[in-house]
Parts: sequence; structure tokens; C-alpha cells
Amino acid sequence: MKKLIIYDESCPMCKVYTKGMVSGDHSGSLTRMGSGQLTQELIARLDPQRAKHEIPLVDLDGGQTLYGVDTWLYAFGQRSKSVAKLLSLRWLKAVLQKLYAFISYNRRIIITSAPGRWNLLDLQPDFHAGYRLAFIIVISSLIGGLFSAINFPIWLPAAIALVLGQLTIVGLYLLRQQPDTFGQTMLDYVGHFGMSLLLGSLVSSLLLIIGHPTLVPLGYALMIGQHYIRTYRLGLNPWLSVCFTVLVFLLILP
Repeated sequence: MKKLIIYDESCPMCKVYTKGMVSGDHSGSLTRMGSGQLTQELIARLDPQRAKHEIPLVDLDGGQTLYGVDTWLYAFGQRSKSVAKLLSLRWLKAVLQKLYAFISYNRRIIITSAPGRWNLLDLQPDFHAGYRLAFIIVISSLIGGLFSAINFPIWLPAAIALVLGQLTIVGLYLLRQQPDTFGQTMLDYVGHFGMSLLLGSLVSSLLLIIGHPTLVPLGYALMIGQHYIRTYRLGLNPWLSVCFTVLVFLLILP
């Protein structure tokens, strides 16, 4: 029985984990295909809305198409029946579905990617305000926990000033340039902004912990670079990244 996993080609994370799912299948029944290779025949087997947010597993012999957590359970079941049985418990599966949706709706924020070429089936996830807000809260908590763990008493006021200053600048820009989509674009931006801060702060913190304080600015360089890439892919003015760079040099770097 042949099964086909269909993944979003514009999602680097999707490429990696589907490759792992296929390579971990010892039965040889699992294969995968990117969204750019889909045919009308395969698209007819899919629910377009579910396919955006839950990775499909198509039964090439005509059976039922699985989505999301059920796809994962099938893949795990090929390796370990006991693990698949455990994950199938009703309460645990409900938790996994929420976690899966949280990651799926935010997957292009977690790992940004350039817009893909046109495909017969667009797998760009829809915007979900609830999951985006939850993501922002999680990222904020991680950054706050990182600062607390390493004890950055001197940097904390500067970091708060940096965040508030940048968000004010971007908010005013969006209110003027994109008033109709202000809420969604602002939440998207805050998600990308949070990831930029988290990645840069994490690298700087690790360098500080292992005793290389002179290399700490490398983390800030990563932060600025990530901000530029993510802002560019959102289609926002590059001057917003220039403003962010100036704030970093004024408030954070000695």
C-alpha cells in the first residue's frame, strides 16, 4: 500500500521533517512530493483548506486521505506500533492537534522563506490571530527567560527601549501606509521581530556563557540580518531595518 506525503515547498521546516518521515519508514510504503509537483488528479484527492494547515497523506491505492496529526501517527506507526498507540490516546491526541496547529499557522514565521513560485495548489497558511498572539507570547516569554537566566540587569532597560521604540516606528508606518491591513501585518511583523530578537540574543548569550564576550556583537549582527530578511519578505520598507540597526547601536552596543 503506497502512501504519498505532500509538503509545502516554501516551508524549509516541512521539507526537513517530511524527509525524516520518509527515511524512517522501513516498509518502503511512504514517499513524498512537493506542492510544486502536484497534478490535478492529486489535488482532486485533497481538501484545499485542510492541506494548508495539516500535512496530507494520500493513499495512492484509493483509500482515505489523512491529515496533520493522523499523518504523523501513521508515520510513527510504521516505526513503532506502541508509540503510535500511545500517541493515539484521546487526550494526548487533542494536545498534539493544538500544538500542531500552533506550529502550522506560525511555520513561516518560525523559519522564514522566500515566496515560492506559483503552484496549482497554494499551501500558504492562513492568518490566525489567536495562534499568532500565542506565538508572540511564547517568544516574549523565551526572551524574558533568557535575560533572567543570564542576569542582564544593565541590558534590560536598553532592550525594553529598543523594543518599544521599534514597535512604535513600525506601528506609525503601517498606520500610514497599510491602514486596512494594519492588525494582521503588525502581528506578522511582531512575530518576525520576536524571532529576530530571540535568535540574536541566544547567540550573544551563548558566546557570553562560554567566555567569548568580545564575540557577543555577532549575535547582534545576526539579529539585524534576520530583521532585514524578514522585513523584506514581508514587503515592508527597508528603512524600517535601518531604524532598527540605529536603535541597536544606540541602545545595546557599547
